[in-house]
Amino acid sequence: MTPSTLTHHAAALPLARFASGRRGPGRHRVAFWIAHVAYWAAAFGANILLCFVFGVADPWGFILAEVGLCFLATAAMRLASHQDAILERAGLSKIGVIAGGALVSAVLVQGVLLAVGRQCGVEPAGRPEMVARLLVTLAMIVNWCAFYFGYQLVREQNSTEVRALEAESDALRHELEHLQSQISPHFLFNALNTVQACRDDPEAITTLTQALSGYLRFVIQPAAPLEPLARELEALEDYLTIQGMRFGAGLETRIDCDFDVRGVRVPPMMVQPLVENAIKYGGQTGPQPLRVQVTARRDGEALAIEVANTGRWVAPGAGQSMGTGLGSLERRLQLLVGPTCAVSHREDGGWVRVAIRIPTGAAGVDAAHSGPGARR
Repeated sequence: MTPSTLTHHAAALPLARFASGRRGPGRHRVAFWIAHVAYWAAAFGANILLCFVFGVADPWGFILAEVGLCFLATAAMRLASHQDAILERAGLSKIGVIAGGALVSAVLVQGVLLAVGRQCGVEPAGRPEMVARLLVTLAMIVNWCAFYFGYQLVREQNSTEVRALEAESDALRHELEHLQSQISPHFLFNALNTVQACRDDPEAITTLTQALSGYLRFVIQPAAPLEPLARELEALEDYLTIQGMRFGAGLETRIDCDFDVRGVRVPPMMVQPLVENAIKYGGQTGPQPLRVQVTARRDGEALAIEVANTGRWVAPGAGQSMGTGLGSLERRLQLLVGPTCAVSHREDGGWVRVAIRIPTGAAGVDAAHSGPGARR
């Protein structure tokens, strides 16, 4: 779909604002160390409490040493899990490093405590007690791994989804910028030829030049990401005035817009490209005169817009079709407004109808921009 005009400024996507607000790596490191210290401090307190409840004679210094060694071991596991290049060369997965690291860390911690105890003249515990201590140490490390690496897995998955959305929005924004950078020269040539054809009718020339001036003003002025529907409909009236004077009796157009939806904020240049294609393809496939109707109304909690023209639908792949353009418009609406926006088309009794549905709760309504419904 090639719109005849588009604004010079591409709409800024909410996703870009979201991405710019994400926390940096430094803040993530600080958050990790705060959570890390808090976890192992809680583990130390829990061990002291359990020893008191069950009457275990472990001194708090021994428990502090155990927790301190676990603290160092889990910090080392975190560091090792971030060495993606080394892990890839060694053929190791993060899950393998986590599982193996937890078991090895628990064994090493108990081994170090046993060796230190012997050096200090402490009698080694019996096998059942040593196994119990090993299991407790392993449980503490496994719980830490579950909390931290589970969080990392969710965060990486969200980051991947955000990057995919950013790539899609960037591609769509570049596509829009390309379309928004120009006015169709054919439209301008045809408008100027129409002015020349009306040179003996001063009133027609005045009407035509005013419509062209208003339409070009709409094109040149910077556009916000979301603007009241009334703004585009007013420009669409100027556009259809020009086309109506060009085609004369061969084109009949009408715009019907309910009063209470004129303030609904929508992406700019949403309806005009559909009207342009309706005139182009309707004129190629339908009888004369070509009829084009634009309606906008409230349908429950949504704004329903329909662009209808006499003629037949040009299927995707059959020459130049609107199919690709409708898909691009739907993606644009979903990125700017919300995922429940939809664009559809159908043929109905010699008419082609393209429907846009936008939840008004997502787009919002600005009563200050409301005005009387347009009629053409």
